Amino acid sequence: MHRLRCCVALSVFGGRLKSSLKRAAMTRAEGILVDTRYGITPSEFSSTSIRHLRKHLDELGLTLAATSFPTRRGFADRRDLEARVEAVRSALTFARALGTDVVTLGIGPIPSDEVNEAGRNDRDLLVEVLNDLARHGNHVGAIPVIDVAASDLEKFQELLDDVDAGPIGVDFNPAAWSGRGINPVETFRELFDVVKHVWVRDAVRASDGSFREVPVGRGEVAWDEMLAVLAEAEYPGWLTAGASGGDNPADDAAGAVSMLRTISAS
Repeated sequence: MHRLRCCVALSVFGGRLKSSLKRAAMTRAEGILVDTRYGITPSEFSSTSIRHLRKHLDELGLTLAATSFPTRRGFADRRDLEARVEAVRSALTFARALGTDVVTLGIGPIPSDEVNEAGRNDRDLLVEVLNDLARHGNHVGAIPVIDVAASDLEKFQELLDDVDAGPIGVDFNPAAWSGRGINPVETFRELFDVVKHVWVRDAVRASDGSFREVPVGRGEVAWDEMLAVLAEAEYPGWLTAGASGGDNPADDAAGAVSMLRTISAS
């Protein structure tokens, strides 16, 4: 039987670290995802602090499953790019020190493969940056896991083919695909061999083509079908309940974990 590995994003609980961890454990999740830019940061966590965190997680029955490192701009945006890439390199190193090899990243839009008015090819730049991060991740033992839901699937697959300096993975958000009118189950089938992290999120579409996220189970993602395709693919990674668009993200995350376990047991 396929094992369901449920995780919650620690950021939904707010408050101090210990109280957030306790609340995370109460959801019956097995793991947590931490934000290493705005939450647990390298500047605040020494090796001793990391050991204490691991001990406390063990006591609560939790695993540090994954990290995220949000950036204000994508990796084809040349503004302050060197500093942004160096920060992500540090995030990959820090993730490994924390005990995980999954670092979720937003890469921004994939540019067209053509020379712009300034005589530059921004897609080539994106490939160069991703190869640099994959190479560094391979060196330290962590994988850049990139969010591509805003991209055309074919363009993204071509981009993946060009990243060959080290492992790279996909951060799969069914709500974002569904919100664009794309079947997330079929999309997962196309990407399953490179998916390293899955979000437990839901969304509803508006008549103008936009979408908004809603608590899991109240949107258009068919989670019974989604779990079935994950089991079919023998997906070994984590499913993370995160921000929901609801008024109480902590309760919504707990509800998402409970719903997944109910579906899985049926």
